[in-house]
Amino acid sequence: MSNISEANKEVRTFLNIAAVDIYHPETIRDNDYYLERFKENEKMQDILEKVGRNKRYVIGDAKENSLTMAINAAEKVLQRHGIDNGDVDIIIFASTTLEYLSPTNAMWLHSSLKIKKECMCFDINANCLGMFLALEQASVLLQSKDSYKRALVVGADQLSKIGSEDQPIPSSIVGDAAAAIILEKVADSSGSGMIDRIYQTDSSFNDTIVLPPKGFSCCETPNEKIHWSTFSGIESVDFAADALMELLDKHNLKMEDISCFLLSQFTKINIDILQEKMNIPWEKIEYIGDQYGYTGANSLFLAYASRLNKGMLKKGDLIVFWTLGAGYQTGLMLWKL
Repeated sequence: MSNISEANKEVRTFLNIAAVDIYHPETIRDNDYYLERFKENEKMQDILEKVGRNKRYVIGDAKENSLTMAINAAEKVLQRHGIDNGDVDIIIFASTTLEYLSPTNAMWLHSSLKIKKECMCFDINANCLGMFLALEQASVLLQSKDSYKRALVVGADQLSKIGSEDQPIPSSIVGDAAAAIILEKVADSSGSGMIDRIYQTDSSFNDTIVLPPKGFSCCETPNEKIHWSTFSGIESVDFAADALMELLDKHNLKMEDISCFLLSQFTKINIDILQEKMNIPWEKIEYIGDQYGYTGANSLFLAYASRLNKGMLKKGDLIVFWTLGAGYQTGLMLWKL
């Protein structure tokens, strides 16, 4: 495997994804549920095949929401990493379906988890790019101050509540879930952490996925459903291919140096197109959209947890994150474990 330059090693702070855990509700809806619900729609089977769905977990209990899922995932990851004294310096919560606008949901996490007072807390809403961006920001913040040692990054979305049950898209393709990671500084010189990232924004798609459809000031009802016109995200696949080659060239790496590709779970057909375009071995791609549906901001990290639980990731592996959010904005990140 090619190495990052020694000069870069001298100036970078090394970071480690020390733990990851997930939470999802108990209710399962498989494809038969939607095929029956939309039996008059001749395209339903084709839709489910293109997006690559089999089942998805959805909230069926009024007591559950994006914040409760986030708390559950965060409790699990703190326990997994043996943190029982609240020693977390940064909490970042990423979601499209925020339970509160004030105070921040990160503040509710801070309270529920009994985190120390010397902690920065904030929310990110970058739609489905949210937890990707939160990982980047946590990395930057940890590097910015010596006293910062550990960040808790949580992404949770209850996407089942924002789409109309009378419309196949997005109701049939989404699921509800949360993922939480612990990111912390490490003392060794392994070079672990964020190597680089690239973003692209094409705001000409601003009117394709809109919630509320006319903005909060024009809401006609308190629970208006999302406006969702034709949008597949296929336009971002070329970006992913170009950005991947740019980062590999920049850091003197080859495709075979990448151990795993954690790609947007929005639709499987986009993964298939990128896989074929870049000749990526399928065994290096972790696809979980058939098991969980599309879970928004956290989908990459459900895939990361799945890969890790299979024992298919190890220290020193290079991984690629790629995802996109409504509007649209897309990003690709190169990370070393």
